[in-house]
Order: sequence, then C-alpha cells, then structure tokens
Amino acid sequence: MGDVYVDDELIFKAGASIKANVVGDMMPKRMTHIDWFDGYALDVTSDYYQKLDGTNDLGALTAGGEHGFKGTCGDTDNQIAFLSTGLIFDITQRPVIEAKIKIVDVSGTVVFFGFSDATSEATPVGTIDADTATLVAGATDAVGFLIDADLGTSTIYKASIATGGTVTGAAIAPATLWTDNQSKVLRIALDASGNAWFYVDGIGVAYQATAVTDVPLCAILNYGQRAATANTVVYMRYLARWQDVP
Repeated sequence: MGDVYVDDELIFKAGASIKANVVGDMMPKRMTHIDWFDGYALDVTSDYYQKLDGTNDLGALTAGGEHGFKGTCGDTDNQIAFLSTGLIFDITQRPVIEAKIKIVDVSGTVVFFGFSDATSEATPVGTIDADTATLVAGATDAVGFLIDADLGTSTIYKASIATGGTVTGAAIAPATLWTDNQSKVLRIALDASGNAWFYVDGIGVAYQATAVTDVPLCAILNYGQRAATANTVVYMRYLARWQDVP
C-alpha cells in the first residue's frame, strides 16, 4: 500500500470519535512536541529558561480552569520578560514553531515570538523590539513576529536579524491588526538555508530570505510593557515545535 496524502484534516466520526482509532505504532519521522502548559507548575529548571528582569513581572501557568502560560508585564515602562526553550533548534533540521497567543491590551504591550540565538536579553532590550519606533535587536540571530505598541500600535510585523547585521522588518501582508483580548496562532518555519515563512491562523503571510544563519536557536517569547500601561497580560495557550532528527 502506498503513501496516503491529506490535503486538509483527518476527521474521526461516529464510534471512531469516542474510542481508540489508530491500529499500529505511529512514529513521526520528525521531532514533534506540543506543550499545552497543563501541568501543576511551570518547570523553569528542565523545560524552560525564564528571565523576569523587571519590577513585578510574572510568568506562570494560568490554572483557574484554563491551561496555558500567563505572562504579566512589569510596573515600569519598557521592561521585557522572557520565556524560552533550550538552544535545541538548527536550520539544518528545518525547525518549525507555533503558539496560540492572546494579548489583553495591545496598545500597552510589546510581544515577540520566534527563534533566537539567545535565551534572553537584558531588559529593556528585547530579542527584537522597537522601543524608539525603530527596529533593534539584542540577539545576533533571530526571526519572528513582533507586535509592538511603539512601532505600529497593533500591527503585526515580521522581523529578523542575521549575524548581528541590520534588523529586517515589515508589516505582514495583508496588513493585520491585533485587537485587545484577541488570540492568534503564530507559526514560523525555517529551511536549511535560514529562509523563513510566517503564518497567522494557518495562512501564509510573509517570507524572509536568509533570516538567520546556522547557529543554535531557541524558541522564545518576549512580553513587556509599553505606554506606561503597567501589568498588562499575555497568554500562550500552547507551544508546538517540530524539526528533523539529525
């Protein structure tokens, strides 16, 4: 029997939706991991690196009848907090990351989600941000989505830097605005040349050639305060990651 190609979804119906529905031992060829943030507490010893470098910024699992990570921004304008994986990704393994993110107050928040060669920066520096309405980077190699109230209020940007050069960035097309309390699914896919593809809610929205170089990368979330709006909140409902097995 040959390969089976699926153009959309596998849907289990009737009895197959309420009982075991796979016969045999499924084994993906790519590393596959989804963290639903549904544990008792956030593991910042083995699973993640967390840097809370501001005043009263927080990062923990949501609980209270919800799964996910809840990041609370600090008291002071432009403070940025970080949550990242280890440096486990490499462009030669064609990594992909995806997260569902909710921003409570877009006009008072900066968010970056993507890949970086550093698991954190020293606040008020972000992986990539636009504190002065100009794209700047603390990372040497990074690529991802940027939503920064100091840049375009609620516009979603693609942004990248390679080998410490000039930060490249532009609003995704078609221009997409993020509204308060809205959730969006963000995905970044890299190929072996460091080219990047960007997706929002399952739709391709941007491409960047040679976005990063061949260095170890982590998946990283930045969240911080803008416009003196203290303690704004960002949620990450899950973090999914894939890459080839070397």
